[in-house]
Amino acid sequence: MSDSFTKALSLALEQTSPVMRTQRASVTRPEELFALYTSEGDNARRDESRFIWDMHNGDQLRYIPRLPGESAGEFLRRPHKQFLNITRVVIDVLSQLYRRPVERTFETSDRARERIQRVYSRNPMDRLMLGIDRMTRLQGVGAVRVSYENGEVRYWPWPAHRLVVLPDFDRPDSPSAVVAFAAGDGSLAHVWSPWRVSTVAGGRILSEQEHGLGCVPFVFVHDRLPVDGFWVEGRGRGVAYANTEFNAKLSELAHTVAMQGFGVMEIVNPDPNQEIAIGPARAISFNVSGHEPFGVNFKSPNAPISDLIADLEFLLRTLLKTQRIPESVLSVNVGANISGVSVLAQQTPVLEDRVERQQVFRAFEQELLDTTLAVLREHEGLHGEVGIHVNYPEPMLEQNAAERMSVDDWRLRHGMTTPWALMYRDDPDGFTDLESARQAWETNLAALRASQGQTGESSHD
Repeated sequence: MSDSFTKALSLALEQTSPVMRTQRASVTRPEELFALYTSEGDNARRDESRFIWDMHNGDQLRYIPRLPGESAGEFLRRPHKQFLNITRVVIDVLSQLYRRPVERTFETSDRARERIQRVYSRNPMDRLMLGIDRMTRLQGVGAVRVSYENGEVRYWPWPAHRLVVLPDFDRPDSPSAVVAFAAGDGSLAHVWSPWRVSTVAGGRILSEQEHGLGCVPFVFVHDRLPVDGFWVEGRGRGVAYANTEFNAKLSELAHTVAMQGFGVMEIVNPDPNQEIAIGPARAISFNVSGHEPFGVNFKSPNAPISDLIADLEFLLRTLLKTQRIPESVLSVNVGANISGVSVLAQQTPVLEDRVERQQVFRAFEQELLDTTLAVLREHEGLHGEVGIHVNYPEPMLEQNAAERMSVDDWRLRHGMTTPWALMYRDDPDGFTDLESARQAWETNLAALRASQGQTGESSHD
């Protein structure tokens, strides 16, 4: 039993014990929330990753700070709490690499190619990879577990807050042992090494056995190069904390509008012998003499609503700039007269990020394929090496109809595309593949020629 596996097993026993499991607080004070940012250790890293995960998944009311002097009970009873999921917007806008179908070509024997294609057909690859891209941007590290169930290979995405990794000494970006916690209260975990696997629950070892994979069946992808440790910071860390500040200001705005945004009635010197009743069919009686003031006035408090709205707009625009997201991508305040060249220039940061992302995920897909082959080799005796070439579709930039038609016509005239490729691009759900799109194009073209021939004959007659 290796030292890394023994250490990982000890960590799993400690973390799954009932004493170590704690419930997440329903309301978090600002000092508790930002303590996650400054804490050290793997438990703090998992807590912060869980906070970022919650912010992306919409569980944001949990992390709205209290008002000054507001108790936990008063916070729960406060009726006006609002949030916007900016974290999801930013992450989803940046994760465009697998938004459209990706072409994969395998370089191997016919038998291995057929088996791998069957694996990829049984798993929703584009949806899986789109989710892994988002997860990696959000938490910094994403993972896929490769399992073998009922004669088929299955891919399971795994978030960073449910993983503990002991990196290899010679390769800090590769795991020598992994502790994977099941979803729920953290009472169940599996401990993996390249040769052994153990199941731990409630601080006790339930089972332990050997496997012949020769590798940990988890494939990891990093948002950036891991320089001083296995875990790296994702985009979600900065966005989620800024999102909490935005939600606090948004809730303060709603509270201000509800409490101070309406006029308040002021009654001056009413009759002390009559009960004040206010309504459409009721009047207020005044019984005064001399020059004493009397009457009904309406006063509006000086609520800084416009200043709060301007502060929210400034915070949102600043957040987009720091994340290198142009406003044109989100269609925020884009004028009608802005040219396509201007929009393209604004989208340059996103396009540059996409090129870098392609290099990261090409290597990740090859490593995922290698781990898949290790699982198939162990369970089915499949041998041989498989190389994969991934062809990512070109991004669809903001263009009007005239610009798009001009670009398509230029590409057709210079042999850079085909009519059926454009048909498949514009209606990917209408065809199973390029070949079906080509057959539909030929059918349409034959029908068009036939109708033109009939029109010519009738004109001749």
